[in-house]
Amino acid sequence: MPEGSLKHKLAAILSADVVGYSRLMSEDEVATIRTLSAYRNKMTTQVQENEGRVVDFVGDNMLAEFSSALDAMDCALKIQNTLGLSNARIAENRQMHFRIGIHSGEIVVDKDVIYGDGVNIASRLEGFADPGGICISEFVFTQVRNKMPVEFVDIGIKKLKNIFTPLRVYKVVRPEIGAKPQVIAETIDREKSLPLPNKPSLAVLPFANLSADSKQDYFSDGLTMDIMTALVRIPGLFLISEISMFSFKSQAPSVRELGRQLGVSHVLDGGVRKAGNRIRITARLLETVTGRQIWAERYDRRIDDMFAVQDEITEKIVEAMDIKLVTGEVARTIRKVIRDPDALEYYYRGWEALFGSTKEDINEAQQMFEETMRLEPESSFGYAMAAWSHWWSVDQGFSEDIALSLERAIELALKAENLEDFTGLSHLVMAQIHLFKREHDKALEAVQNAVLARPSCDLSYAAKANILNYLGRSKEAIDLAKFAIRLSPVYPPFFQKTLATAFYGSGRYEEAIESAKEVLKRDKDNLDALLILAGANAALDRQEEAAKVAKEIKRVRPDFSVKNYVETQPYRDMKILKQVTSMLQRAGLH
Repeated sequence: MPEGSLKHKLAAILSADVVGYSRLMSEDEVATIRTLSAYRNKMTTQVQENEGRVVDFVGDNMLAEFSSALDAMDCALKIQNTLGLSNARIAENRQMHFRIGIHSGEIVVDKDVIYGDGVNIASRLEGFADPGGICISEFVFTQVRNKMPVEFVDIGIKKLKNIFTPLRVYKVVRPEIGAKPQVIAETIDREKSLPLPNKPSLAVLPFANLSADSKQDYFSDGLTMDIMTALVRIPGLFLISEISMFSFKSQAPSVRELGRQLGVSHVLDGGVRKAGNRIRITARLLETVTGRQIWAERYDRRIDDMFAVQDEITEKIVEAMDIKLVTGEVARTIRKVIRDPDALEYYYRGWEALFGSTKEDINEAQQMFEETMRLEPESSFGYAMAAWSHWWSVDQGFSEDIALSLERAIELALKAENLEDFTGLSHLVMAQIHLFKREHDKALEAVQNAVLARPSCDLSYAAKANILNYLGRSKEAIDLAKFAIRLSPVYPPFFQKTLATAFYGSGRYEEAIESAKEVLKRDKDNLDALLILAGANAALDRQEEAAKVAKEIKRVRPDFSVKNYVETQPYRDMKILKQVTSMLQRAGLH
């Protein structure tokens, strides 16, 4: 290590590790990794908010540095309070408690890595802390006493392993937070409870990445999406959408909590470890009311057997949940699968890129799916996803040549259909493009095919509701939009906007206003929601309210023009466009 690359400085060091980590892992590896991942995100966020830096987070141990002992102490208190609230929602034997040690002293910095006695002392101090507790050195105590809303207990001078000079150690005594959070959590859960549907219902948690490399997350996410792609095709199953389920990736909800919040009878979770050309997948099916495990399996396979494993998991779910299949239907899917390991790698990386929100993300997704097609030209998967990514670039306003993007999307979607598209996404792509081109009958036919191919897909129902709105059949669209929202309790603004439009088109203006306000709670500058709000208030002769919204529209879009706006709206019936125009003008827009 070159001497010139080293830097000596004073810093406050925070070290934290999990109590009983080995026991937690041996009892339930998947649940432990899921909880640790959620807590890691919470802790990292807190360190950053306290002007600190996470130096390392290996396994169950976090090391962070701060410029002041006060920042480190405040961060430690907030971490323990936050994790205490989270633990209150988990069964006692699955709770994950961290011990934290803090020391202030000299450290040696080599690029992003830190060394020295300051680091070693902090890691030794955590061993004196109680589960969920904090221990600090005398150096920290002298800097934070009388400045924090806590008490300190002197536990004496301690000899620390590999540290020459004994140190005086203090325990931090925090206000009791153990009992109250449980009551709060239960109250929140009851408020969010949804009733069970009248058929078997399932939520699939994102599979945990069980490898030590967080860069392998794309693989576990891709596996989750593939399993859901197979399940979404089963008519007898009510499946919560991937949009909602991936919002739980950075959380650690209990099975019962998921059942209440999402209104489902069962939860599927699992984990995946990838090493070279081998994979190990664990999966289990749990009842939400009792928390009982009703099926579990572990698969050790080659990567080219991935789709066979996914089919087996689908079969087991259908069997265990007693899902009624339509005549002649079988649980095993017959498809031309991706067997080339490199093709699968590109396919999953394409999925990962699609979760992004930038032009660069979508371009990367297109490139990944192009490689999938090149390596697996007889599988529909790459073509269907590439078609969607090209349409998505148009929808999000990223395409530099809309005509060319649409042409490529159509070409790929038709190719996927010719290969008996397993995903059903090709129908959705064509439905969106037909509507964009004002080919209304073709749009409706394509979206109906999408619903048939993906009977538990929230986006299929939302797309159909949207198309019906433009066909002047808003009354029919209301229930479809509501069902899309039920399939995706954590839904994108587009779903609620579609419902608001359906209410507006049906003359139910009060409900249109309420739905538009729901959109604005999530996306305060959503232009479509503001326009519905302005039009509905104008239709109800609430001129003052309509004028206020019109002013807000001009703030969000200074160059807004009613004429330009209506030209982008693909309504079949010009009478509807005239009514929309009239109400917006009555609100004071031009």
